[in-house]
Amino acid sequence: MNRIDRLTAIMLKLQSKRHVTIDDISDHFDISERTVFRDIKALGEAGVPIGFEKDRGYFIVEGYYIPPVMFTKEEAGAILLAGKLLERQGDKSLVDQFEQALTKVRAVLKNTQKDYVQELEKYIEIVSPTIPVEQAFPDLFLNDIKNALINHQVLSFEYYANYSDSYSSREVEPLGICHYANHWHLIAYCRMRNGVRDFRTDRISKLHVLDQHFDPSLRDDFKDHIFVRQMPQDVSEVKVMFDKKVARIIGDQRYFYGFIDEKKTEEGVEMTFMVGECEYFARWLLMFTDSARILNSEKMENSMRELIDQLEKHYQAQLM
Repeated sequence: MNRIDRLTAIMLKLQSKRHVTIDDISDHFDISERTVFRDIKALGEAGVPIGFEKDRGYFIVEGYYIPPVMFTKEEAGAILLAGKLLERQGDKSLVDQFEQALTKVRAVLKNTQKDYVQELEKYIEIVSPTIPVEQAFPDLFLNDIKNALINHQVLSFEYYANYSDSYSSREVEPLGICHYANHWHLIAYCRMRNGVRDFRTDRISKLHVLDQHFDPSLRDDFKDHIFVRQMPQDVSEVKVMFDKKVARIIGDQRYFYGFIDEKKTEEGVEMTFMVGECEYFARWLLMFTDSARILNSEKMENSMRELIDQLEKHYQAQLM
């Protein structure tokens, strides 16, 4: 990188955060501290108003921006969410390009907006790759949820439970959001259940941000609950060998049954699932008949045998 490009990049980096340390600049651009001092001095001589605070670092004086572009904090938050998703499913070159673009976005934010984005980033976690699903339900309240996270405000909403086909009223203390199984999930302390619960955001309706605040330090870190709340406590690993032809047509449906990994072999495609309810998984697996073979779970094999016995008795009774 030539010096002119580096000076421009340093200026953008300075505008992307409230304070930037000498070590941050030195490590990022792989230059010595002496070179950092010279570059900062050159920017100052060029008219860029750069200040310095002991133990905090360099900063650009409030009100100075490079391009005449402005973002709302919600727009900046949306870009941050997109970047988090891209980290999981984009290739490295695409991720790097997006990071450069995000740095430029941060550079034109006001200090209060920078604080909003920096604070929001602590409450976002992507657990698994995003898998596109047709006819997905829209998330209507992510902006409200993000704001409630930052302001530590209680949320009230109606929540649809798929297993009972019914709605229930909830008041929750939002702790964080994460993305897995192709959906955004709100991890929150539910006042009705008196415990941390996982809510799919696309199943939330009639959401209201209440004028009630809570102390998040009284609750556990939401990241401690992500992996144990997204699936049952007695979850177990099940490996299944699928014929190659069948593996190609399974598509995205596997993600609804705990799919986490696959390995292509000469025999077929070995897929790994984290399964909570054996019968639920076995009923799905039964549709592939002799094109699927369980590799490592006696419990799952027993569930399959029980279903096969039920099926045999059912049709024997019909044929009599």
